[in-house]
Amino acid sequence: MTSGRHLREPLTPNRDTRTSAGVHSNFAIMERATPRRARPSPVPKLTSLMGTGMLLLCISTRELRGSQLRDPIAHLAPCGLIEVSGAGIILDANEVFYRWFSPTQPTIIGSSLEEVLGTAGAELAASLVLSSDGTTELIPTVILQPTAINARSFIAASNKLDNGNAVVAIVDASRHQGSGGDFERAHLASLRESERLQLLLAASVNFGNASNARELGELLADTARRSFRADFASVHVIDGGSFVLYGGSNPLAAHWPAQAPVAGARTMQLGKILTITDPRDAEVYLPHVGIAAVMESSDVHSIIVAPITDHDTPIGTVACYFSHRRTFDEQAEPLIRALTQQSAQVFRRLRLEETILRSAMLDDITGLPNRRLFEQQLVELSRTTAVMFLDLDGFKTVNDSLGHATGDHVLALVAERLRGIFRRTDSVARYGGDEFVAIIDATNPEEAMAVAERARAAIAEPFSELPTNYRVTASIGVALDFRKLPSSIESLVRLADKAMYDAKAQGGNKTEYKQLS
Repeated sequence: MTSGRHLREPLTPNRDTRTSAGVHSNFAIMERATPRRARPSPVPKLTSLMGTGMLLLCISTRELRGSQLRDPIAHLAPCGLIEVSGAGIILDANEVFYRWFSPTQPTIIGSSLEEVLGTAGAELAASLVLSSDGTTELIPTVILQPTAINARSFIAASNKLDNGNAVVAIVDASRHQGSGGDFERAHLASLRESERLQLLLAASVNFGNASNARELGELLADTARRSFRADFASVHVIDGGSFVLYGGSNPLAAHWPAQAPVAGARTMQLGKILTITDPRDAEVYLPHVGIAAVMESSDVHSIIVAPITDHDTPIGTVACYFSHRRTFDEQAEPLIRALTQQSAQVFRRLRLEETILRSAMLDDITGLPNRRLFEQQLVELSRTTAVMFLDLDGFKTVNDSLGHATGDHVLALVAERLRGIFRRTDSVARYGGDEFVAIIDATNPEEAMAVAERARAAIAEPFSELPTNYRVTASIGVALDFRKLPSSIESLVRLADKAMYDAKAQGGNKTEYKQLS
């Protein structure tokens, strides 16, 4: 048997943690699913016992090699582990047990378990029965109540080793005792906390794999909803000066009053996690807008909402909504804070990547999307009804005679005029040189041609920056396809280009169209 000082030897990560036959656990909640063979540093499956301030070990003592509590698995255990003889003498202990009891007991190894724990002998004997015939007896998990006043109580569970000794797990139960000792409720809570832990671990991987902010928003909303077992969850992100729904759904949206700040704005302003357990509580944070009535109309009774920030820079909010009255335990705020911290780091990275990508895909002179970005947008479209191809008339003369700086200035002015013509549902880009292209959202040929004609007329207006003998206009071609069958987007661009050359062949400053048949 090893002495107590050996417990502080360095851990050996490649130690074989297999055990002898005949070792069974009666305090294991779940068995390891991995095969029993030599492997580096086993990591136990753990689950939290909420309300007790500690973790309950969820492994089998098959992970222990005989009585060697020096093994890494014993030190990873977040509860006290000891080996005792049939007479109740402590033979070995892990670090957790030493931290708990060495201040009051100078000598642990060789002392009786009754003396170290401060429990009544009869109670201890009834809890830790060791058979004499070599069979294993499954003893129910029990509470050991120390006789000393104000002493902590403990949950103790044992299992018999093949050498006749027993390994005992000791868990601090004092805080849980104060709540009435409902172990069934504690066990269910431990399973919920284990589920939360698994969701957080999965989230750290899934968040990192998100390719854009909206995908991350959906992942965050789904993880938050499942972590809190909420009915709904939403993620709002600051986008263009306002809060935009990036993931999940907001059940309050249909009844949100016009005079109220946009969803999430108040949370960002306060900069803290808000827990609302009753609709009337919401009035404290958002007074004078009837928010309690909004919640009741939306069948929402409780909410937890947290700001997403990156080094004090606001990003957005995540909220969970419950259709029943929900109280939030002490784990609620740390849980949602962990989610916001994980997601904030990824939001920051994605924003940086989007900024870099956007810079690489915008034309330096006009600020419009360049050809690369335009072609990417075309690929993402499932169907395009109209494409416009625009080429400037007279631009080469300006560029050659007045210089490239003047030419660049004219291109910037053309882009500005086009922005004022095209609608939000359209998309315009600089295709190269003095060529511009646009995707027109149109339901008929007349609508597409009307947009193109407005663009031609706008460019035909004189440029005050140019001498009067220099004039810049536009030849425009529009390709249309209103067939029911999907068309090739590339074929529309080529057709629009041909229509543009037809317009230029007629002297320029004209609009022509062609339609796929």
